Amino acid sequence: MGISTRRVSGKRRWMPPALAIMPLALATMSMPALAADRYRVDQDHTFAHFAVLHTGVSSVRGRMAVAKGSASFDAEKQSAEVTVELDAGSLDTGVKRLDALLASEMFFDAGKSRTVRFTGRGAKFKDGLPTEFDGELTIKGVTKPVKLAADRFVCQQVKILVLERFVCGGDLRTTVKRSDFGLDKYSDMVADEVRITISVEAVREE
Repeated sequence: MGISTRRVSGKRRWMPPALAIMPLALATMSMPALAADRYRVDQDHTFAHFAVLHTGVSSVRGRMAVAKGSASFDAEKQSAEVTVELDAGSLDTGVKRLDALLASEMFFDAGKSRTVRFTGRGAKFKDGLPTEFDGELTIKGVTKPVKLAADRFVCQQVKILVLERFVCGGDLRTTVKRSDFGLDKYSDMVADEVRITISVEAVREE
């Protein structure tokens, strides 16, 4: 073990090794850790799409618009998080009578439980980008764990007209049982499994 000394008035005084490195240690401790980049979810390009089998013949499809959302991403640390709050009142299947039924108390009860919330964290990565997310889906106050696969996930600089910005996003898909959330009406005509794709586009905050 080396012995540290320091000169005082022309003489060397012995200093314990721990004290000798303390200033460096304190300086290191005081350096702030680099935080992950923060992103704002773009409401104009983020939606949740769903599809459910009807009468065993064809799929009924619809979508919900995002009310707000945020995300963070750090490629080096392989860290990614996303939170999206969807507006159940915006549900659109293209059939007004069906939209009214789904927004009613029989299903989403959009008058009382307007927010559908998804939170996810990157669980698997490839080449620094997430390929799978573990998260939670909340509908009508019921929260269930979900696992989403990223069909694609891209981070890049984009130019839209005269605007340039750095964007991350992709298509995240999963399958849930609607009965788990109390959406179990008409089970004789409509399948229990619902295929969901959350298309997310988020802009890095400067």
